[in-house]
Amino acid sequence: MAQFRFGNYDFPDRLIKKGSPDIKPNQRQSLDPYTDMYGVTHDNGMPHTKTEIKFTTLSMSGAEFRGIMSGIVSNYIDYKLRNANCTYYDDESGTFKTGEFYLDKSFQAKRDEVDKNGVPTKYNEMDWLFIEY
Repeated sequence: MAQFRFGNYDFPDRLIKKGSPDIKPNQRQSLDPYTDMYGVTHDNGMPHTKTEIKFTTLSMSGAEFRGIMSGIVSNYIDYKLRNANCTYYDDESGTFKTGEFYLDKSFQAKRDEVDKNGVPTKYNEMDWLFIEY
């Protein structure tokens, strides 16, 4: 299995920069935490946690980039939300988990070269961030 699966699209491990995955598993969530007049914090922990997965891809050809984007876009549950049910390795539990994630809006393609028609033929390293709902 790939390090990260977006829907049924396996993100190509060979394009993920070694040492770049930055995974924040099972981040707790709170509902209306507050600090009382004695300075004691009251935290209402929620049962659902959120995971963030960030990694950098290596330089790639325009065709490789198009393949990635095609794989991602074809797996969106809702195009406006840029979301999919994703599978990833959870370091805390030592198992693979699945959750609903979205591709962060700050995604930025870093074009390095274009052909005579302006079509990108090479992309530099780029960061990807997927956040669980």
